[in-house]
Amino acid sequence: MEDKEMNLIDYWNIIWKKRKFIIITVLIVTVISVGISLILPKWYKATTVIMPPAAEEGKFGGLGANLSAFGLGGMLGSSEDQMRIMTILKSKKMLVLLDEKYDLQSKYNTKFKFQTYDILKSNLRIEVGEEEQISVSLFDRDQEMVAEMTNYIIHCLDSLNISLSTSKAKNNRRFVENRIQMTMDSLSLFENETAQFMENNDIINLSEQLKAEVEKAADMKAQIMAKEIELDVMKARLKPDNQAIANSEIALKFLRDKYVEFFDYSDSDGLFLNLENVPDLQKKYARLQRKVVYFSKLLEYLGPQFEQAKIEEARDIPTIQVIDKAQR
Repeated sequence: MEDKEMNLIDYWNIIWKKRKFIIITVLIVTVISVGISLILPKWYKATTVIMPPAAEEGKFGGLGANLSAFGLGGMLGSSEDQMRIMTILKSKKMLVLLDEKYDLQSKYNTKFKFQTYDILKSNLRIEVGEEEQISVSLFDRDQEMVAEMTNYIIHCLDSLNISLSTSKAKNNRRFVENRIQMTMDSLSLFENETAQFMENNDIINLSEQLKAEVEKAADMKAQIMAKEIELDVMKARLKPDNQAIANSEIALKFLRDKYVEFFDYSDSDGLFLNLENVPDLQKKYARLQRKVVYFSKLLEYLGPQFEQAKIEEARDIPTIQVIDKAQR
């Protein structure tokens, strides 16, 4: 215990003997620090906190709806928007706009533009927070301008983001418009082809015409069978040279000729279909009808898409949500 107390006393004695030196050293270091702080230029920092634009419901169409069912729809939109915002903030376009607005080449006293941009990039800090908020900070020696410059960055960010979104919507509108035109041309082509096919084959309503012809053919065949039975009965009851038998045979021949003529398309008056070609006609007609229905449905789908694209193209509203504006 004594040794420990003696050691502490010895230390204190040494410090006490050197007290003048210690005090002078502390004073010198303090004076030098104050002098350096006065000589070195002051740097000021301004920070703006923003949120990326909220993802819209119709932005991803069916994909967004499917992902939303698993709780991923908002995540997808947020990630894409955040990446776009970060890209714009770090782009050369942003540096150029700031340089043009505040003449930074003169302010930084640089000879070349790339030197100006390098200094500006080193003074700019962009960070993403835990809640996906984006902090944009700028360091500058001008206390009066640093906040204004930071807020101008956000103004440019919003303008560039709107421009990119509008450009994307414009391209989308042009694509949908071209697709609609192609669909309308195809629909018109197949409608005309269907009409020409119906005209060439004397088709008014294929199913109804086919039904009418089958009924007509069945009726004619029934008349022939009835006449044949009638003739057989006459032959059994009357003498072979009986005029009634001759008349019945003439009538039967007439019916048979008409029946054959009914199936002879070359002699048709155009009111009936060529029943021998009905299977082939049905296939061709069904194929044409499918094309017409397909392009009609496609046109119904593209119509609302085109209107939505026009609305998106015409939009010009702020896309960036400012949480904390930079203050002087």
